[in-house]
This record gives sequence, structure tokens and C-alpha cells, in this order.
Amino acid sequence: MEQEKVITMLPLISAHDEVDNVRTFIFEKDSLTWVAGQFQAYVLPQAGEGEKVNQHWFTISSAPFEGTIHITTRVSTSPFKQALNALRPGDQIKSHSLGGPFIWDDSAPVVLVAAGIGITPYRSILLQRKALNKPLNATLLYFNRTNAIPFEEELKKLRDEHPEFKLKIVIGELITAERILELAPTAHKETVYLSGPAPVVSSLGTALKERGVSIMQDRFPGYDATNF
Repeated sequence: MEQEKVITMLPLISAHDEVDNVRTFIFEKDSLTWVAGQFQAYVLPQAGEGEKVNQHWFTISSAPFEGTIHITTRVSTSPFKQALNALRPGDQIKSHSLGGPFIWDDSAPVVLVAAGIGITPYRSILLQRKALNKPLNATLLYFNRTNAIPFEEELKKLRDEHPEFKLKIVIGELITAERILELAPTAHKETVYLSGPAPVVSSLGTALKERGVSIMQDRFPGYDATNF
């Protein structure tokens, strides 16, 4: 889907570590309005020449009611991530092309599958639904490579407060369609959301569709099965 390229400059408010090399950067939202689960492009010219170097797409990890834009990412050695990590409060990042269909806006139960840093849209979606007093009737399967789990405490709090919300954290396992269907037996009659590294999400999507499962996908560039 083609996105309207409206340029917005967002000043950094603050940044903080989550776990491991995962860090959250908090920006003023200016006049931006978004739906929980959407993404946009961010540009830092100081990262280098060309869009492949100085532009990166991120799904917004904050819920709209929070009133700020959060980028949550693994800080790698890439020029863009290093330039992002070097920002100080007041420094600006350029954003454009806000959009994306990876949203959950009805009352039907769903299965949410996150691979590591692919948890970011679900933080936005679940916190926004809570703020709007909507049911959290979802099963979240959170696959992570290690015990350093971003947003773990927030998600466990949601689970404890909302009995309809099921949270299953899986550490160090290969993510397969068979494992998803084993952990979420209702997946055949619900929509399954897949969020994580582009190659992982693509292969899982193909396997689940072959099994008659309805899916939504959010693909994260720059990650694979070894670094999500």
C-alpha cells in the first residue's frame, strides 16, 4: 500500500534501556496521529548517504493514548542504529509515510505471535485496547532467543489484570507453524498476527496459510532467525 510521504520532524525527549541491547527512544509526536500497530519511516542524514543507510522503518511501540512516539529497537553496529543511539534530547529525527494495516480494531479473538523485537506492535495494540476498555481477548505467543525479554513485566501485568489475555513466553525454540498451532489450538478459527524478522514472518506466513490459517504480517527489516 502506497503511503503519503508527509515529512514530520520529531524531537527526542529521552531514551532508556529495556533489556540486553534493546533500547527505547521517546520522541515528541508533533501533530502525528496513528493507529496502534502502525509503522513509519525515519531518516537520519548523519548516518550516511542514501536511503539504504540513513532510513529505517520502525513499528511504533507506544500506544496513541501515551502522547509520544516510541521507537524500540536492538541497537546494533549499523550506521543508522549508531546515529539513532547518538541522539540527545532536543535532537530531531525526520519521519514520513505513516501507515500500515497491522491493526486489531474489532472484538474477535486473535492469536498474536511475536519473534523477539517483533513484540513492539503488540505493546502498542494491547495498551491502547486497555486504555479504551476493549477486551484483550488474545493469545500472545512470545518467542525470544534468550531470557532478556523486552516488555516482560508490562505484559505479565496485563495478563494478571485481564483473565481473557493469555501470555505464553517461549525461550530459545525454533518458531514453526506446528509449534504455533500446538500452543494456540484456536488459531484455525482466529486471525493469527505474525511480527518479527522478515524472513521468519514470510516463511511462517506461507506455512500457516497452507494449513488454512488467516494471517496478518508485520515484517522487520534487518533481522533474521539469529538476531531477533
